[in-house]
Amino acid sequence: MIYLEIYNKIKKRRSIRRFKQKEIELSILKKFVNAARLAPSAANLQPLEFFIVNDVELKKKLFTTLSWAGYLKPEWKPAENERPAAYIIILADKSISNWYQRDASFAAENIILCAEEKGIGSCVICKVDKESLGKIIHLPYNLIIDSVIALGYKNEQPVVEEYKDSIKYWKDEDDVLHVPKKKLENIIHINNF
Repeated sequence: MIYLEIYNKIKKRRSIRRFKQKEIELSILKKFVNAARLAPSAANLQPLEFFIVNDVELKKKLFTTLSWAGYLKPEWKPAENERPAAYIIILADKSISNWYQRDASFAAENIILCAEEKGIGSCVICKVDKESLGKIIHLPYNLIIDSVIALGYKNEQPVVEEYKDSIKYWKDEDDVLHVPKKKLENIIHINNF
């Protein structure tokens, strides 16, 4: 039964870019980071650190360093009343591991699945002005920014579309985001091609 619940959460989860203006308790954000800390790490080197942002002014500054929904034209970003309630910045010490990007991906997945379980939407953002964000958070010299996870209670419900001729997500006339996904039978190979 638990397997089915987890599987259904994974199937339902979409990247959320529009959020209700409701705070996320710090204790919940810390649990997300703890789940990330427990993710697989290549050779168990654990090169990751995490930076939680929930301060109002710091969130405003961080927001200016992010790119949102690259396929939507003209350039799109959440309106001021739909911005994230918090962010978790995934940091890495490259001198510890050459595989930090895999570790960061595992950690991000744990965060977004925990968020989904709590009814909190998430969006992993890799297109970040890392130099500006580093200055904003006073990033220590030994760390680099891998990605930023935007978090907040959902104010949209994107839908999955069957992939036809483009992977580009799009919005319909009702402002609903449609996300094309390839069919399982088109991407799975069992014992041969």
